[in-house]
Amino acid sequence: MALSLQSGTVAAAGPVLLVHGGAWNIPDDACPVHRDGLHDALTAGREPLQKEQAALRVVTTAGVALEAHEAFNAGYGAMLNQDGEAELDAGAMQGATLAYGAVLATRRLAHPVQVARRLLTEGDGRVRMLAGDGAERFAEAQGVGLVANEALICPREQRRYERLRDQPDAEHPSHSFLPGAEALGGADTVGAVARAADGRLAAATSTGGTPFKPPGRVGDAPLPGAGFYADEDVAVSATGWGEAIAATGLARDVRAHVRSGAAAEMAARRALGRMHDRVQSPDGAGATGGCIVVTPTDAAYAFTTPRMARGWTAPAADTAHWAVEPTTTPH
Repeated sequence: MALSLQSGTVAAAGPVLLVHGGAWNIPDDACPVHRDGLHDALTAGREPLQKEQAALRVVTTAGVALEAHEAFNAGYGAMLNQDGEAELDAGAMQGATLAYGAVLATRRLAHPVQVARRLLTEGDGRVRMLAGDGAERFAEAQGVGLVANEALICPREQRRYERLRDQPDAEHPSHSFLPGAEALGGADTVGAVARAADGRLAAATSTGGTPFKPPGRVGDAPLPGAGFYADEDVAVSATGWGEAIAATGLARDVRAHVRSGAAAEMAARRALGRMHDRVQSPDGAGATGGCIVVTPTDAAYAFTTPRMARGWTAPAADTAHWAVEPTTTPH
């Protein structure tokens, strides 16, 4: 299958925040709620950006807003596993120090990206990644309240779970590996990248994983270098087929192209093109996805799916832009 690659640059000097709500075949009737979710995240993240707070706080504030919106496959709105439970992953990274925090397979965290940031900032540095009960116990120790798993399940995902459960081949692995879950209709991973007033960068990604996944499945979202990455040169948040993103180290691949002199947009295009060429989905198509990228001098997005929910805001421009359609014309 021929590669279809959409991309665009974000014209913003100084502080800037980019967010995404997933790259997949977003249907027409789901576009308005995706735009609403992007608007909420940009509004939330713009405040710490304007106050010249750290890039890490900017991306995790935006991430919490994305997790809270049922349009997306993260937090409330996450796809359910084969047991009918929401099982969430998230990661965040601070470019200046290479410090990161990640939580995997959590079932009682309303905002796993918030706990990933706490692990980065409040942990002793010896542990950067916690899974399941360990992540939840850390959250409790940090004063983060736990929620019942039922509180994370939205009606849309309950209906999807029941539909998949009742299919004779519902447990076939290909249901978990469909790029963007286009055949199932749904939602996708969320993320944010930012350049703060001091020029430092940060990235965060959060997800509910793939539809009807086996309990305990972990994709790319909480893996530094795959679903997210940040250093002094670049910050990246990825979305799409997690196994392919992890296999190619998509976020680090973008970094390699930036370090070789490519602009943010070209770096994203090359990394996504390589993933498409190197990894095939069960139906034989090249792996698809998208990413948002910010460097000290530029910012961009790119995707190989029919649509990608993305947006950006910059205090200097005193405006915000968001789009879902494949065109580069923002709303």
